[in-house]
Amino acid sequence: MSSRQRSVIAYLVGAGIAGSFLFAPYVGRSFVTAAFPHLRDLAYSFPFFLLPVPWGLWNFWYQRRRPGFRIGTWGASLGVLLVAGANLLLLARGQWFPLMLLAFLSVPAGYYLLWSFIVGPINEFVGL
Repeated sequence: MSSRQRSVIAYLVGAGIAGSFLFAPYVGRSFVTAAFPHLRDLAYSFPFFLLPVPWGLWNFWYQRRRPGFRIGTWGASLGVLLVAGANLLLLARGQWFPLMLLAFLSVPAGYYLLWSFIVGPINEFVGL
């Protein structure tokens, strides 16, 4: 398999997995707004539809760089970057609140698990 093919497959694996999980934020929005109507503006302020792009690029970059640590740690670092971006977005819009700091613990932990047990094995399965 050529380097270009590996790169495309790496991007598609990351983007495909993230795209498969997009139903959770979209379904969750209606439950959050029904239970907590005052959070309606917050629930619709994040651009969840863009998640496949960084996931695909992050997996592509992992396959190109081959860093000296495991893929779960690599995925957790993406979680830290995305949470930092979300906090900055909320801060810029004047919607930030201190509870958002908990996302720095929960999102990277979830990303570590997703990348360790889903992205990594699928990468191996497709020969990356």
